[in-house]
Amino acid sequence: MVTLDRFRELAMQLPQAEEVDHFGTPSFRVRGKIFAQFSRRDDRAILKFSLDELDVLRMSAGDLFEPDPSWGKHGWTHVRIARMEEAWVNQLLRDAWRRVTPKKLHLELESST
Repeated sequence: MVTLDRFRELAMQLPQAEEVDHFGTPSFRVRGKIFAQFSRRDDRAILKFSLDELDVLRMSAGDLFEPDPSWGKHGWTHVRIARMEEAWVNQLLRDAWRRVTPKKLHLELESST
């Protein structure tokens, strides 16, 4: 089970991550691009997935993933992190981080683990 506080810690461990307010909720960015955000609804977070990846995740654990009503068509998805193991949440954060960062930064992530 992952709390929002722990989610914040995991997000901020990623290279060049910054926490920035986004319409009243914390968002996590790299070079101004959002890779994760707290949800306004209960203890969920919002992460960006590719649409193909989201289909696979929803088929395997659909109760944990709900596309955002407005931005789901772009891959933004509410994730029930409180019902997930930390290792899985950490991997999802890393994947979301990779989606918004230049490839040159990917090496920085690999060298930090």
